[in-house]
Amino acid sequence: MRRASRSNLILLGLVVLLGLAAWWQVEREVAGFEPPLSTLDVAAIQRVEVSCAQCRRRVFERDGAHWTMREPYLLPADDAVVARLLSIARSPVRRRHALDAFEAAKVGLAPPLMSLDLDDEHFDIGLTDALGGDRYVRTGDRIAMVPDRFSPFLVAAPESELDRHFVPRGSNLASLRIDGKLRADLVEAWTDAQATRLVADTDAGDAAAGTPVELQLGDGSKVEFTLVADTDGVFLLRRSPRIRYMLAPGQAEALLGTSIPASP
Repeated sequence: MRRASRSNLILLGLVVLLGLAAWWQVEREVAGFEPPLSTLDVAAIQRVEVSCAQCRRRVFERDGAHWTMREPYLLPADDAVVARLLSIARSPVRRRHALDAFEAAKVGLAPPLMSLDLDDEHFDIGLTDALGGDRYVRTGDRIAMVPDRFSPFLVAAPESELDRHFVPRGSNLASLRIDGKLRADLVEAWTDAQATRLVADTDAGDAAAGTPVELQLGDGSKVEFTLVADTDGVFLLRRSPRIRYMLAPGQAEALLGTSIPASP
């Protein structure tokens, strides 16, 4: 017993030492950073634009306290996703260089692999440094070496950046029809419900077989879905634009108030 206790104490001590070493390394690294990439007040930004060589261009605009995607969809955006894009402006910089310190084409800046526009401030993002893994970021008349903790945000699928609620943010669900029948008893269940994730619909077919759902909004507009169950799971397929709102296990039954009809 004593031997086991002693071994546990030794292991605990090693874990603590490793934790302290990791903390010291991070603190040492941060202490060596230069000022952030930009001095922008991200809370005041009104427009965000993202472009890259192998992704779709996306444009977001502030709408009061929230964000709306303007391209490639005209739909409410996920505010947390836009906040991540805005945070890139405050990324720590390991060091800065003059523009002529590198051959732009060799570091992925001519043309840039990715670009980010926050209002009138432009950032070109290139390759990563082979040694440190830092991104080459051109802003103004300097090239900054920035620890790459942000590039996945820039190449995200636009569908993943949309608000996941079925009822558009700020809208009132006036009535609900499921398979042609009014379901006032389920309006509350639909009002705050949201998908687990959104993905593009790659099915080239004109229409999916399933249960039609119509959301009539207070402003007179409507949103139409088809509830589909297939090998990819259970999802609500938005009629326009065609986006799959993937559902959690059991969520479809709660939204329909019954079991899921089998889709052919």
